[in-house]
Amino acid sequence: MAPSVRRRTLGLLSGLSVVVALAACGDADAATEDDAPAADASAGTGAGGSSTASGDLADGTYDAEGSYSTPGGQESIQVELTVADGVVTDVSVTPEATGGNAARFQEEFASGIADVVVGQELAGLSVDKVSGSSLTGDGFNAALDEIRADAAA
Repeated sequence: MAPSVRRRTLGLLSGLSVVVALAACGDADAATEDDAPAADASAGTGAGGSSTASGDLADGTYDAEGSYSTPGGQESIQVELTVADGVVTDVSVTPEATGGNAARFQEEFASGIADVVVGQELAGLSVDKVSGSSLTGDGFNAALDEIRADAAA
């Protein structure tokens, strides 16, 4: 192999190894929260008014707590959601984690959730990743299940 071909090959391989190394680094925080599965609902406390109904969901403001699993253990969030004509008109998430990554992810989730759910139909609403937080969405979806049950009652 000629020296110039060898240099080009070595240069190409060096550049490729840098690209592979950078791709492997990714977002370490997001990967941490994505590692744990599962979510379940707990202790929904609906407080819905029912002056007007849309479909089978009554208008009103509802509260529910959703819990979910993280690599650090079980966490929960409090959700307050207002529905009119089957559409979410307001949402508030109160973080309940006391520290660590869960507290940080819950704060980020709470700051971005209104942009994702306000104006959406409650009936089929499901949240995935919000502001880099994916597991908190599991807790939020668990709370949504409780809220839908309360709104349908």
